[in-house]
Amino acid sequence: MINNPTYRGKAFLVTAVFAVFAVVYNAFLPIYIDEAYYWLWSKHLSLGYLDHPPMIAYAIKLFTLFGDAVWQIRLVNIFCFFGAGYFVFRTAEYLFNEKTAFWAFLIFIFSPAVTMGLTITTPDSPLIFFWSASLYFAAKAFFGGRTMDFVFAGALGGAALLSKYTGILLFLSYFLFIVFKKPKLFLDTRLYLAVICGLALFSPVIIWNFQNGFESFAFQYNHGTAKGAEPINFALNIEFFGGMFAVFGPVFFALLLFLFTKKEEYKNEKLFFVLLPALFTIVFFLYKGLYKKMELNWVAPAFLSASIVVGHLIAQKSMRKTAIIGLSLSLLLVFAARFPLAFGLRDAKNPHERLFGYEEVAARVAGLGSGDVFADHLTLASALSYHLKKDVYIPTSTRKSEFDRWQKGVDMSAKSGVYVSKDDRLVELRTIWKNAEEVERFKAHKDGFRDKTFYIYRVSN
Repeated sequence: MINNPTYRGKAFLVTAVFAVFAVVYNAFLPIYIDEAYYWLWSKHLSLGYLDHPPMIAYAIKLFTLFGDAVWQIRLVNIFCFFGAGYFVFRTAEYLFNEKTAFWAFLIFIFSPAVTMGLTITTPDSPLIFFWSASLYFAAKAFFGGRTMDFVFAGALGGAALLSKYTGILLFLSYFLFIVFKKPKLFLDTRLYLAVICGLALFSPVIIWNFQNGFESFAFQYNHGTAKGAEPINFALNIEFFGGMFAVFGPVFFALLLFLFTKKEEYKNEKLFFVLLPALFTIVFFLYKGLYKKMELNWVAPAFLSASIVVGHLIAQKSMRKTAIIGLSLSLLLVFAARFPLAFGLRDAKNPHERLFGYEEVAARVAGLGSGDVFADHLTLASALSYHLKKDVYIPTSTRKSEFDRWQKGVDMSAKSGVYVSKDDRLVELRTIWKNAEEVERFKAHKDGFRDKTFYIYRVSN
């Protein structure tokens, strides 16, 4: 094993520089509506939630103990993604060498997927962190055999599941690896100790679902699964497959696809160990994508071990020029995502477009005076709640969410104030309140962004 401290030193320097940049950068972007929803979860801690397991709420709670500024909420991302980079380095170092570890670290940290993850706080952040940590200890368990490594691999895998249900793909990858490469482990009690530890960490979600009619399990299954006998839609899959070139980096995803075809990757136990979670996760979502639109962030955990596989190829074959070209293209995509207007990405093509408009409409609502605030959807209600620092209610028809629990038993007709919607809801509002009148159609405008129109009503009895 190479013992060259300069690799670790360079990785640490990259981490320090980019972490500071990310913290400062995040402070200048308004909160995203989904982030605001998860922030509200941290104000209503629970063993589980309808949409996802609870780890994101716990993480936001931890990092906002001393304030609720956007940059503090996004410290979750800084810790999780650079923490994941650390474990990518350590896993590659343990299985191969420091040169492989350094390239794997750079490929992962400079990927556009990480750039997006560093900006918006979602359940993917803790999922990525705990997935990477579990992978490291699983490598030590499978190739070293210490009992505590099994314990940590299982417990951290359980924490990944407590972050997002797609964490199950990591456990399935471990299962397949054992079947193909180390079947004798099925007779090893340490393996079952790891499973018990994983279940123990995941148990809050099991308890919550048992108490709530397994509604979260059902919601997520329906969310990611086509209903009935849906026809195969190759167009959705082509778009999803092409998107992976963008989020992992075009050169590195092409190299990963090349490695999927090489027999050596499957014969070598260590290479197969890191190849399998990437291959299994990508194939899983490509299959699901034949019937329903898949989101690119769902496949992001695959890029953890994919970075190690590609990093090993670059280090082994001394493909320095290829790596530099790949990193340059990745950084170009990163800067385009970070500074879209400078790259001519405007309106619908501007990735920041979805962040705009909610702070502006909240300021307009604040200017309309005191009273209760209502909204038509969980995301708009969450954004208004964050900016106005008050409870916001959803009195009209919408999809089920945690707001149904938080406002259970509240008599909406006994309240009065301002209702905000993205659509005309006047007819429905008049079934709840005697007095419901449109105040204005507020248009949020900013150069380089699409205008957003909000219907604002005053309601009372």
